[in-house]
Amino acid sequence: MSSRDSWGETTSEGKFTKTLSQLKRSGASVLVVGAVDTDYRRDICHRLLGQSAAQSRHRVLVSTLGRPYRTTDVLDAAQLSSDPLELISYETHARSVSTDNNESTFEERSSPALEQTPARTTSLTDLAVEISRAVDTLEASNDGFEPAALRVGVDSLVPLLEEYGVERVFKFVHLTTGKVQDSSGMIHYHLPLERDADAVSLLEPLFDIVVELRERDGAFQEQWSINEGNRSSGWISRE
Repeated sequence: MSSRDSWGETTSEGKFTKTLSQLKRSGASVLVVGAVDTDYRRDICHRLLGQSAAQSRHRVLVSTLGRPYRTTDVLDAAQLSSDPLELISYETHARSVSTDNNESTFEERSSPALEQTPARTTSLTDLAVEISRAVDTLEASNDGFEPAALRVGVDSLVPLLEEYGVERVFKFVHLTTGKVQDSSGMIHYHLPLERDADAVSLLEPLFDIVVELRERDGAFQEQWSINEGNRSSGWISRE
């Protein structure tokens, strides 16, 4: 269940929802920020990857933490068995200083791992190439994509920022978002830092949508912003 505290002063709920829906269909890039419990980040990841039973999704999941690749927390069993899926794993060389917040969104410890072996990369350039290859593979096998059918998720930008710096990660995000949006798809990246962190401020202009997560009084809340924050959903409480 969810409830809205407000929809902000600059837009009505209907106008905001319409704009958000248009972005999703035409192709959109999403940045998910906020240092919250991993389970809550997995929940929003599940929604961003598409839950509609009426439309088949074509998904690419990118793990950046070099851990066993498990996806049962972000995809339902029916999705795993029926929808096309490409897995990519980046083997980071940097040791994160915030391990708890960077726990892999695409790892689920108590369920069996997928039999599918992820494509493994060890450099930022190769990671961008592998994401492009995965999108091309899915597109070729499907003879193109319907709007919003392609969904790509990157579970944390933090290891990439630690190893390569903001400038190179900025270019990486620009390239990969462009590739996905050219196919009318949606790509989201997790950056489990607070909204006012320097890295968030520098990368935020690249994105169509920013989703900020927080915990208040034991409840999780999220706020969706589009058009560089000019339109906002207000804080939405999820129970």
